[in-house]
Amino acid sequence: MRLVLWSLVIAALAVGIALFAERSTGYVVIVSAPYRIELSVNLMVFLVAAGYFAFYFLVRLAATLVAIPRRVRMYRAERERAGHRQALNDALLAFFQGRYASAEKSATQALLGEETKGVASIIAARSAHELGRFTEREQFLDHAKGTAPDVDQARLTTLADMLVSQGRHAEALAVLKDLSARDSRNLRLLRLKLQAEQALRNWDEVLQTVASLVKLGGLGSDEAASARRAAHLGNLAHKANDAAALESYWKALPAEMRLDPPVATTAARQQLALGNHEAARAIVEQALEREWNPGLVALYGEAAGSDALPQIERAEKWLRRHARDPALLLALGKLCMKQGLWGKAQSYIEASLALEPTHDGHMTLAALMEQLGKPQEAVRHFRRGAELAG
Repeated sequence: MRLVLWSLVIAALAVGIALFAERSTGYVVIVSAPYRIELSVNLMVFLVAAGYFAFYFLVRLAATLVAIPRRVRMYRAERERAGHRQALNDALLAFFQGRYASAEKSATQALLGEETKGVASIIAARSAHELGRFTEREQFLDHAKGTAPDVDQARLTTLADMLVSQGRHAEALAVLKDLSARDSRNLRLLRLKLQAEQALRNWDEVLQTVASLVKLGGLGSDEAASARRAAHLGNLAHKANDAAALESYWKALPAEMRLDPPVATTAARQQLALGNHEAARAIVEQALEREWNPGLVALYGEAAGSDALPQIERAEKWLRRHARDPALLLALGKLCMKQGLWGKAQSYIEASLALEPTHDGHMTLAALMEQLGKPQEAVRHFRRGAELAG
């Protein structure tokens, strides 16, 4: 439609010019002594128009000729940039395909481009790292220094990642602390930081990092619970020989963690090692009320104080719900031995062994037989316990 309109306009203009030229009778006189030139108006208009267009095209031609060297340089520069971009693209594809030697080679070519230098150096460094060429890795990373801030952050993140994979956790953590201070919501940085802190057993920092990851949705509930448990177990181990510090830390623990079986088991064992039977008993009882756990039940038999009757009564109540639990039966046997109830102790221990013969069960029954003056029975159970231990 537009072509039709332009055709009509041009046709109308041509007709108008033709009619004007046909009816025009004027002339133009140019006098420059001793010359006198007379031209028709139509010819004068034609000459002026032709001169204008000739001058215009000559200027354009001259400008084009002058610009040719610059355009050639621009073309060559653009072709080089395109080559560098293609090399970077090839490096990325090769890296993610696991062809690290090819990735390093292509990235080295892309290093020559100013636009691609930063990213290419990181890809080359990562490829060299995967090939175990750590000297070249450091050299490639040096190429990325002084580039854009985003590229520099990518360089440091890559460096931290590689240091973690090498087991150089202290160095990695020094880099990661600086990075996470700049970008506290970066999940990748926080996960790397968590790995380094766990490896270095910085348990208080682990708990803080886990809290940040959970808040940002970067850690699942099961994974977070496992990390918290490991951190609390590590802190409990650090305080195992200090009764006051152990008690203070235990009171500061979240309620759900104090009821966690592995944490409760560790804390109870440490209290028993320090001679705090009452504290160990309280830990075990609270945890068992929430979740039945054979390991905690076994510890309950070790946590007897000077008067084991309250424990025996409590354990016998549990026995109504867990009548065939060998760990509970053995714990009751140990408690009865502590209280001097030899007959009940023998019945409980033998019932436990009938359900599940264990080294601990036979050794406990052997000790009981010695107490009852039955050396032959004691020897038989000692041997059976040794066989199970072997």
